Amino acid sequence: MTPQIDVKVRAAERGDLQSIDAIINQYWKVSVDHEKELANPETLMLVAEAPRDGERAAVVGTATMFLTRWNRTGLLVELAVARDWQRRGVGRALLLGMSRLAKDRDMRAIIVETQPDNKDAMDFYMANGLRMCGYNDRHYTNLPKSSHEIALFFSLDLENEV
Repeated sequence: MTPQIDVKVRAAERGDLQSIDAIINQYWKVSVDHEKELANPETLMLVAEAPRDGERAAVVGTATMFLTRWNRTGLLVELAVARDWQRRGVGRALLLGMSRLAKDRDMRAIIVETQPDNKDAMDFYMANGLRMCGYNDRHYTNLPKSSHEIALFFSLDLENEV
């Protein structure tokens, strides 16, 4: 079992963008304008820092959530931890940080999407109190048609949280 680490979660800053992109690119090969997201007041971005021996703390995880005011939900669009830092409490710390920010902004729930073949993500979400709340078989382009990708949605209820 990998030991848990003492991680600090804080709001992302411009100086973190290179680290955020490096972490995200370990998993998804998409072009995301994190600088634009960082400037958007309806977007919350966090980073997790972990201490390094004798060095400045390193960004080892990131999370991004879009706020939807009309239904008081936050759509967690990114939650990623550098591969070398997984299973050490970083993802849990980021999710907890997002939950606190969302509650502070009067959100009632956090919604996250994943695919059925991402068992690690589903296990993580369920272990952290999220419950499956739906699916969408038209969420992706589904090209070629034989791919039949399905989006699964999980929700964290913030109003009934203790």
